[in-house]
Amino acid sequence: MFKLSPTKQRDLTEILREVVNYAELEAIAVITKEGLHLAFFAAGKVDSDLLSAISAAILSTGEMAVDKMGFEKLSEVIVRGKSGYIILTDAGKFVLIGAGREATSLGLSVRVLRAYAKRVTALLSK
Repeated sequence: MFKLSPTKQRDLTEILREVVNYAELEAIAVITKEGLHLAFFAAGKVDSDLLSAISAAILSTGEMAVDKMGFEKLSEVIVRGKSGYIILTDAGKFVLIGAGREATSLGLSVRVLRAYAKRVTALLSK
């Protein structure tokens, strides 16, 4: 089981706060690739365990697809529904997840999550 120190937990929470300041996301999380959530924030009723588990399953399928197609390393997975989207962004051994409703903010959310995934990777690899 992966356990964060109080300092890393605080720093990770601060990163998530910064992300929601720049992107219109209803939920944001950092999880292990196995689906254990390390940090989570949601504006509404979102089950963090369910989001983490579903994201791990989607990530696994995405990694397999990228590998089988010879596309090298998975960068992100985007799942869009009629009324929202989920973005799973590679953060080294971890995954930065963002979920939102406004499709008009999807492009901005992708760019913000890519940038902050680098910070998450740096923080958690120390």
